[in-house]
Amino acid sequence: MPSNNKKPLLMLALSLGALLASGSALAGLQAFQDESSDNYSCGYKNDKGQIVVAAKYEGCGDFSEGLARVSIMKPIMKDGYEDGIYLQGYINETGKLVIPIKYEVPLFDGVIIDYRDFHQGLLAVYKNGKYGYMNKSEKLTIPYQYDTAGDFNDGLAVVSRNEKYGVIDKNGKTVVPFKFDWLDNYSEGLAKYRVGDWGDAAKFGFIDKSGKVAIQPKWDEAMEFSEGLAVVKVGDYDTGKWGVIDKSGKQIVAPKYDMAYIEPMGDAIEVDGGRYEDGKLEVYNLNKAGAGPYMDYGSITRYILNRQGKVIEQKTFADWNEIEKVRHPEYYE
Repeated sequence: MPSNNKKPLLMLALSLGALLASGSALAGLQAFQDESSDNYSCGYKNDKGQIVVAAKYEGCGDFSEGLARVSIMKPIMKDGYEDGIYLQGYINETGKLVIPIKYEVPLFDGVIIDYRDFHQGLLAVYKNGKYGYMNKSEKLTIPYQYDTAGDFNDGLAVVSRNEKYGVIDKNGKTVVPFKFDWLDNYSEGLAKYRVGDWGDAAKFGFIDKSGKVAIQPKWDEAMEFSEGLAVVKVGDYDTGKWGVIDKSGKQIVAPKYDMAYIEPMGDAIEVDGGRYEDGKLEVYNLNKAGAGPYMDYGSITRYILNRQGKVIEQKTFADWNEIEKVRHPEYYE
């Protein structure tokens, strides 16, 4: 996730509670939305388009490790007013509900719903303001004790308590002490960390799995590593420039691009891009020529870089919507 000058509400990859998760389901079942009513319900169809799970849920996730998250909102009374809590359970690859819909999903700032999937056999679960972890048999393997909890990756998860972040293994053992102001999830063996308060004073670097600083915190913004490289930013939110470094911190591309990802649109909270995929990275410059009173740019030039930082393709677009249509044509069918 990006580490910009706006403090994130969670250290995790979160869902805004969209009805359908994007991407194809590994199990042959894929979520669909019932468009015949205004109830915004969803279910699952097989690859022949046949309904296997009726549209009876309010949220339907993709399959992860053989299970897919399904969720509802349960009405409750709170302080004399009608309210609701989000609950989630899981279906298997045949569409059978194998984990009951009873696990609370926290809601942050009234909009961000922290839906979760299983990772490496464990699921971050929430109760009474604390996170723990359970396995697929619903056994709580790590007690509720953390203020935030990341998904397991390479046997490690980033967690926090008492406003400090550390790292635990799958047995709940602390392997990196709770001493960091903020830690992102591990990616390719490195985790992004922050020093200083959120805002212009914040700097970002990377630690390894032992907690040792691998790259000093000198970047004003950074994305996680992908394919051995990470995009990093020098400068403030409005005028800073993006470049690329490797895992030793060596500069592969000097900071010279205005944007390294597309900022969230609509209900999304995750940025689009900012990572190498199949040896390619998209970066952008905002062209001032043609800018008007309501837009600080006249057009956008997209550059596609290879792993050596060389521009292998260049094209100019009128706006971000045009770029999104190229990146995600499936959304516009």
